[in-house]
This record gives sequence, C-alpha cells and structure tokens, in this order.
Amino acid sequence: MPQARMNKTDIISAVREITEISAADASDTVIEIYLRDGYNRIIELERRWTFLETSFNLTTTNGVGEYTPDDFTADEIREVVSIVDDENNRLDYVGYDDIEQFYLNGGLTVGRPLFYTFWDNQVLFFPEPNDEYVLKVRAYRYPTDWVTDDTSPDGVASFDMALVYYVISRIYQAQEELNTAATYERMYADTVTLARRDLTRPPSSAPVKFAGGSKWRGYRGTDWGY
Repeated sequence: MPQARMNKTDIISAVREITEISAADASDTVIEIYLRDGYNRIIELERRWTFLETSFNLTTTNGVGEYTPDDFTADEIREVVSIVDDENNRLDYVGYDDIEQFYLNGGLTVGRPLFYTFWDNQVLFFPEPNDEYVLKVRAYRYPTDWVTDDTSPDGVASFDMALVYYVISRIYQAQEELNTAATYERMYADTVTLARRDLTRPPSSAPVKFAGGSKWRGYRGTDWGY
C-alpha cells in the first residue's frame, strides 16, 4: 500500500509536534524557507530524477525552426533528451556550436527535420521544417512550487519525512542546540541517501549489462536477432 503523503501544512504540523515550538519561536514563513532549502538540496543531487521525466507532442509549423517547449506542455521544461518523428526516426542532437558552423553561417536548408539542438530554452530544428510534423519529445521538467501550492513535495514519499528532519535540524541549530541539530541533520541525510539509491538503481525489468554480457536483440529487417 502506498505511503500517505504529507503536504506543506502536514510537514509544518509534524515539525511543531516533534519540537514543541510555537509560531513565536519559528514562524511558518521561516519554516517555509527551511523547506525550500532542504528540498533544493535534494533536487541538486541529481540532474535527471525519474519523477521529473515527462513526454509531450510538439507539432512543427512550415517555415518555423525555433520552438519553446513550454508552449506544448503544462510543465516547465529544463532539458530535452530525445525527439522522435511520426515515422519513428530519432532526431540527432547536435551542439549549438556545430549548428552555427554548418547551418547558421551558410544559410538554413528546409525539409524534414533531422537534427535538433537546445539553447536558451528553445528547441531548434535543422533542416527548417517545411511542413507540419508531429514530434514525440522526452524531457526533464523543473519541480513544481509545492510550497506555495501547499501540496506534497514534488518527488517520492520518502522526501516528506526527510524534510521534517531537515527543518528540525535548522530550528535546533538556530537555537544553538548543536548536538540535537546534528542528529536530525544525519537523519535527513540518511533518508535522502536511501531514497536516492532506490530511485537511481536499475529497474527489475532492465538489469545492468556488464561488458562482455549478452547483446540486446535487434531488428534486422525481416526478423529479430542477436
């Protein structure tokens, strides 16, 4: 059974219940600052958290080569990692420096997009699309502002108690109870470490293949082989 999640209000209540502090000792505003700090520290541990994965369709327009991903999804996109066209051809990622050298300086060609790059929150396609093409985009989004929305931390349930521990450690640190603060900080770190280890380990359906192991089956045009 999935663990019941805690929203911001629940986390603040848990902090006050454990520490027995009132709003006079630590206001909700101060606790929210600690919550954001503790959460941002978690997010900065990994560039590609699995819970930030997202997919959406992007439809090109004839004669338009630059697109803002956020216009095609409700999420705020941090980076694009894969684009596949409607014929299941994967577009190749090309660095913006190469794009400048081979395309921008020599004039843009038009046609079915074969390459893309991501720069200044814009996806640029080359050649420039000459028609409407529906592209499947896989990307990583930015976390939601769950503190302002008073929802659960954007992530897994393990983050809830980790943030309780983090806020408590900061409160005791402010009160110069350093030993107690250090204890709760270790609890925070241990909880985050376990959650990170679980989220980044290979899934059961896709074990790690070591060098020299069996190869993936590939389609040879008429059958599947090794």
